[in-house]
Amino acid sequence: MEDLRPGERFANCRIEAVAGRGGMGVVYRAVELALERRVALKVVAPENVADEGFAERFGREVRLAASIDHPNVVPVYGAGEQDGRLYLLMRYVDGTDLHRLIARVGRLEPARAAAIVAQLAAGLDAAHASGLVHRDVKPANVLLTGADDHVYLTDFGLTVEVSSGTRMTTTGHWIGSVDYMAPEQLRAEPVDARTDVYALGGVLYAALTGEAPFRRQTVPQTIAAHLGDRPPLPTARVPVDPAFDAVIARALAKDPADRYRSAGDLGRAAVAAARGERVTEGERVVARGPAAPSEELTAKLPPVAPVRVPARRPAPTRRADADVVVPIAPRAPLNGGRGPGTPPVAATPDPDPQPPRRRHRALSPVPFAISALIVAALAIAAVVALTGGGSPRAVSASLSVDEIRGAAQDFAAAYGGEDADALSRLLTTDVRRVAPDGAQRGRSTVLAVYRRQFAAADVQDYKLDDLQVVAGAAGRAAGSYTVRRADRDDIDGRVAFGVVREDGRAKIALIATQTE
Repeated sequence: MEDLRPGERFANCRIEAVAGRGGMGVVYRAVELALERRVALKVVAPENVADEGFAERFGREVRLAASIDHPNVVPVYGAGEQDGRLYLLMRYVDGTDLHRLIARVGRLEPARAAAIVAQLAAGLDAAHASGLVHRDVKPANVLLTGADDHVYLTDFGLTVEVSSGTRMTTTGHWIGSVDYMAPEQLRAEPVDARTDVYALGGVLYAALTGEAPFRRQTVPQTIAAHLGDRPPLPTARVPVDPAFDAVIARALAKDPADRYRSAGDLGRAAVAAARGERVTEGERVVARGPAAPSEELTAKLPPVAPVRVPARRPAPTRRADADVVVPIAPRAPLNGGRGPGTPPVAATPDPDPQPPRRRHRALSPVPFAISALIVAALAIAAVVALTGGGSPRAVSASLSVDEIRGAAQDFAAAYGGEDADALSRLLTTDVRRVAPDGAQRGRSTVLAVYRRQFAAADVQDYKLDDLQVVAGAAGRAAGSYTVRRADRDDIDGRVAFGVVREDGRAKIALIATQTE
C-alpha cells in the first residue's frame, strides 16, 4: 500500500504526515476538514482487508472501542471505508509513547513509572468493566502527553469481546506482542481481565528496568520464559524499593488466580511501593461480563483485604561475585528417568516473606548443550507432556530413540506429501503448534493451519537434517528443516518436536518452529 502524501485528502481529512506504522497499517497525522481538528487517521493495510470477514470484525471492534468513555483511553471519532481501504479516526495525541520514552531514557524513576502504570490501569479497568479484554497491552500502545505524563491507552483495533469468540487478526496469527503475552494466551486458552493484568505487570517491569521481563534472543525462547521462568526481580537489575519485587512477582504469576484481582489493584500497589507505603484500599474485581474471571477461578482468590507491602529498606548492592549458587530439590526428570534431575540455580531473595497462597510446579531447565530453539521447545514440551488443564497427565513407558525419530520423519513425509490425513494420525488430540506466525492448540486447529499452508503453496518436499533425539516418556527430536515449493523460494528453519505415547503409539504433542 502506497503511503498517502501530505496535502492529499482521504476520508474527509487532509493528510499532514505519517505518525506511525504497525502490523495493522499506517497511522497518519491529519486534519478533519469538517471540524478543522487534528486527528489520528489509521488506514488498514490491504493484506488485512483481504482476510474474509475482516471488515465485519473491524466494524464490530470499532464500535466496542468507541463505547469506552474514559480519560485514559484514546477516544474513537469514527470509521469507514474509502477506495477499498478501511480507516479509523481517533483523537490525535501530541506526545510520545512509553516504548520510545524507555528507549530514550533507559528506565524511569520509580515514582514516574508507578504513576504511568496507575493511569494505564484505570483505563484498563474501564475496558474490563465494559466486558472487553485488550490483549495487546505494551509500552508502544501507551501514549504520553503533557508535562504531567497524561496516559492514553490506544490500539483497541486488537481488542476482543471475549463472548464473541472472534479475533481481530488474520486467521492463525497471534493477537498481541510476545514480550508481554500471558501464559494462557500463549497456550491458546481462554483469557479474561487478568490477562491484561499480566501484561500490565510486564509494562511496569519495563518502565522500572528498561527492558521487557522475559525478553530473550528468539521468539521461542521468550515464549518458554513466559511459560516456565520465575518472574524477574526488579531489584536484581536496578536500585528500587524491594516492595516492587512483590508487586512484579504477583502481577506476573503464571496462574491467573494468583495475580491481582484487577488492573487498578496492581496500579495502587505500584504507587504504594514507590512511596514506601502500604495499600489501604481493599482489592476488588471490577471486570464484568465476559471479561470477568470464571466462577471457578474467582473462588480461588483470597478474601478482599489490603495488600501488604514490605517495609522500605535499602536496595541490595550487587557485586560481580555476589551470586550464591545453592542446590534445590530435584524434580522428576523429563526423559523418563534416564537423565539428570534439576541442576543448581542462582539463589534470589524472597520478594515477600508471607507464605505463598498456592504452590505451583515450575519447569526445570534441561541440562543439554543444544540450540536455543531446542531449549525453548523442551520448556514448552514440559507443559504439553506433564500438564493438561492443570492436572498431571499420565504417560506410559518411555519412547525409544527409533520411535521418536520415526515420528519426526513421518511428519516430514506427511507434510511433504501434503497429506493432512496422515498428519492427523500423527498428532495427539491436544497437540500444540508454536511458530513465529502464531500458536494453536488441538488437532483440528493445528490441521487447519497446515491445510491453509498446503492450499497456498505447492509443497514438493519437507526435508529434515541434523536431527537430534532424546528418548524418554516425553521424547524430543529437533533439527533443521527445508520446505521445497514449486515455483517459489524454499523455506528454511529449525523445528523441535515433543513426542509422547498416545493410544499405544508415538505421537507428536508439540511442534515448535523458527524460520531462518
